[in-house]
Amino acid sequence: MKHSRKLIKLVALMSLFFTGIATTNVANAATTEQGDDSSITQKRNAVAKLAKKQVGKRYVYGATGPFAFDCSGLVQYVYQQAGNTYLPRTTYTQVALGKKVSLKKLKKGDLLYWGSAAKPNHVGIYVGGNKFVHAATPQQGVRQQALSAYFYPAAAKRVLE
Repeated sequence: MKHSRKLIKLVALMSLFFTGIATTNVANAATTEQGDDSSITQKRNAVAKLAKKQVGKRYVYGATGPFAFDCSGLVQYVYQQAGNTYLPRTTYTQVALGKKVSLKKLKKGDLLYWGSAAKPNHVGIYVGGNKFVHAATPQQGVRQQALSAYFYPAAAKRVLE
């Protein structure tokens, strides 16, 4: 009987010990996720900021910067420079990346696609405040515009998570 009580106390003590470790690990995991989220937010902000700095540059088909861009070249350049993320060269390959997001829940750095969600013909970068930056046309160059019903994207993808 005496040994049974000692065994029960030992099991109870070990249970408390392991519960404490599990609780500590959960707390550490939550801290790590918050740290990662902050890091992702910083990348998103950096992508939006660099995209805005490209406004006014020329549109040249097939160009990838830093002095001229086409739409997918702008996205590739900005993500590589500000987000430290390599994206493929074309709109058609870029759309295959990331997670689909609602156009009502956009975050800075999200990629916007026009045409169709499966086969887009244009891409831009959401920069916050209901605005996006894109290499519009050879006549217009890189510009910032507000999202509007007239030129509304068909899809959005989040690459930075």
